[in-house]
Amino acid sequence: MNLVFLDYDGVVNNLMFFPNEEEPRFCYAADNMVNNYQACRWISKLCKETSSKIVVTSTWRVYDNYKECLYNGGLDRNIEIIGKTGDLDFEKGRGSEIYEFIKNFKESIEHMVIIDDAEDIDMYIPYLVKCNPSIGFTRLEYLKAIKILKKEIEENDELI
Repeated sequence: MNLVFLDYDGVVNNLMFFPNEEEPRFCYAADNMVNNYQACRWISKLCKETSSKIVVTSTWRVYDNYKECLYNGGLDRNIEIIGKTGDLDFEKGRGSEIYEFIKNFKESIEHMVIIDDAEDIDMYIPYLVKCNPSIGFTRLEYLKAIKILKKEIEENDELI
């Protein structure tokens, strides 16, 4: 199985100005959607072309509507969101949350990519596509992610 570990803020949800507000802000789960439609369409294209499924790593995962927010923001509803990483652990970081997910995942992972705007994923640098948080996931990041997902993992390479 191919997996896309997906963050929201800075990837498919970007700072924007809202009517009657003087400062830009991110959408929140209460808004029931992420706000970068183009990024969601690039993620859709990536998942379709590589038969990948999504695992949400975003802090939005603590809300019941974390999947719906992504679909409402433009993700193709045929793309499967199979779950989310475990409890938030700001002290250990997102890399350790991904590690725990992989360690406990019952199926074989053929290829994976991590799409995030953070830098605290040191243990998975070869799998990381880092987004500029001001513009999110664009064609450039899509091309990088395609290369990672289509790369054959060597026999000695381990995901954990």
